[in-house]
Amino acid sequence: MAEAAATTAPAAAIEVSDLVTHYGDREILHGIDMEVRQGEIMVIMGGSGSGKTTLLRHLLGLEKATSGSIKLLGRELTSMNEVELYEVSRKLGVAFQGGALFSSMSVGENVMLPLVEHTRLDRETMEIMMRMKLEIVKLAGFEDLMPAELSGGMIKRAAFARAVIMDPAVLFADEPSAGLDPVVSRSLDELIRDLRDALGMTIVVVTHELESAFNIADRITMLDRGNILTIGTTEELKQSDNDRVQHLLNRCFEEEVLDADAYLARLTGDSPRD
Repeated sequence: MAEAAATTAPAAAIEVSDLVTHYGDREILHGIDMEVRQGEIMVIMGGSGSGKTTLLRHLLGLEKATSGSIKLLGRELTSMNEVELYEVSRKLGVAFQGGALFSSMSVGENVMLPLVEHTRLDRETMEIMMRMKLEIVKLAGFEDLMPAELSGGMIKRAAFARAVIMDPAVLFADEPSAGLDPVVSRSLDELIRDLRDALGMTIVVVTHELESAFNIADRITMLDRGNILTIGTTEELKQSDNDRVQHLLNRCFEEEVLDADAYLARLTGDSPRD
């Protein structure tokens, strides 16, 4: 009897389970459950105040959760000490919003900085690696320029080159298209897909740009008021019958309805926690 072909889903690069976070007495994330598969581009999106930046900071190990679990590359992030977090961070790359290049350093020096800080490679080897990464992001020959001499799109590309200089297993990008015109934004979307395909890494992108999200995402996690609203492909989101999903996709303003007692409690600071 012929054996049925087994289909195996890609292993998880990130697993988040029942993640709860408080800022003081206020609960920000309300039991987040999500999974990012190895080799996929996962986009995290939501409106202002949805909790997407807070979730990103937790995935990077920059904040401690109130409760819950985050497994990053198979290791429990929430219980790590500083030494363990440092070891894991070397397997991660981060492209910060705005690029975050050091203005006093050349493009090449900015890109090489993780190698200088975290390895003992000789200068010639680091320069070769730097030029290779600048080639990937289409900035070959720009290593001697200063950040002030670059356009906004070029700064973002240089930031990506720095983020992948150590060939991370997981790349995080925070609002990569923010402040860019549509043409430059689309070219950056293509770069993100090219990086995944060329380097085989898992990529997590936080953005509020719908067009960019639809261009790059294998799947989208949509947050709303600290909750997971839905997780799915772009087509699954577009076809969702959830009114809140459609409001966010179509950028519709949804007026909050409060009764008189709730409104008074908010004004006096006695509003109950969500």
